[in-house]
Amino acid sequence: MKSYNNLWEEFTSFKNIYNAYKRARKSNPNKKYILKFTQNLEKELFLIQEELISGNFNFSPYRNFKVYEPKERIISAPCFRDVVVQHAIINIIEPIFDKTFINNSFACRKGKGTFKGFLEIKKLVQSKKSPKYYLKQDVKKYFPSIEKEVLKYIIKKRIKDKQLLVIIYKIIDSYSFSFLNNKKGIPIGNLTSQLFANIYLNELDQYIKHTLKIKHYYRYVDDFLIFSNSKQELSIFRRKIKLFLKNNLLLTIPKNKTYINLVDKGVDFLGYKIYPTKVKLRKSNVKRFIKRQKLNNLLLNSKKISLINFNSSLFSFLGYANYANSYNLLIYVFEINGFDRIF
Repeated sequence: MKSYNNLWEEFTSFKNIYNAYKRARKSNPNKKYILKFTQNLEKELFLIQEELISGNFNFSPYRNFKVYEPKERIISAPCFRDVVVQHAIINIIEPIFDKTFINNSFACRKGKGTFKGFLEIKKLVQSKKSPKYYLKQDVKKYFPSIEKEVLKYIIKKRIKDKQLLVIIYKIIDSYSFSFLNNKKGIPIGNLTSQLFANIYLNELDQYIKHTLKIKHYYRYVDDFLIFSNSKQELSIFRRKIKLFLKNNLLLTIPKNKTYINLVDKGVDFLGYKIYPTKVKLRKSNVKRFIKRQKLNNLLLNSKKISLINFNSSLFSFLGYANYANSYNLLIYVFEINGFDRIF
């Protein structure tokens, strides 16, 4: 296994920190806290660099809030200077780990994503050699269940730079889902958490591909699919994966979210239900969109949201629906929103 040392100088370079700042501000450049940071940009970046080099950089408390769609979750948002440091870390370690990931791991990776994952599964399901059965599984409360010491051990196998490991460990230890237990959990909302989540379950990916030698395996964050022509084989895989997760990663599989089914009955994954001859949208996604869009219509009519924001939400859904057999749904969407607003 190849490992990497002597990364600290590149990590703490002003060039890397400045590039990290540019990435951090990219999504919301006009936010007040970003504009305030930018007013004293050189001073702020040099201060971050100085604190990192001296070992005095510490991560600030998170701002926690709940989201309710698609399910209730706690999102933990770091302050902007912490986001800059997270980007600086990602700039250095993401290329190191990404090259170790399997091709069919689709979450939070350049050139991957939900759409690429959907296309790969659609290609298999609608091919002449499509397997007969599939196994669908996920991990119970994945982000809150990640064992911090196990994550550190996995990262340390690749990263040997002790100074860089200190700051990585500080991120891992900077948050707790429980006041009573700081041994588990990484925050949903941290940029680094997306990479750490992939690094953690890459251990499972490697086990599945190289030990179990499963050909048709696909993963998006903690949701994964395995295809086979044998229902019995999938049952064996399910038991072995459950044991691997329990013994090696200290994770569990929820009983009500793991099942084996016929491919002909449709493969529910990444917001689509993929059949051998057609593609449908997940019903819960459609219901949620229609409910949200009716609310957006009311907000638009009362001038509480702009037409740009209204259309942004609408076009996002239309792009998603375009890859399914959803003609009647699209007609309905046009009717409830009005053609004059859309075009």
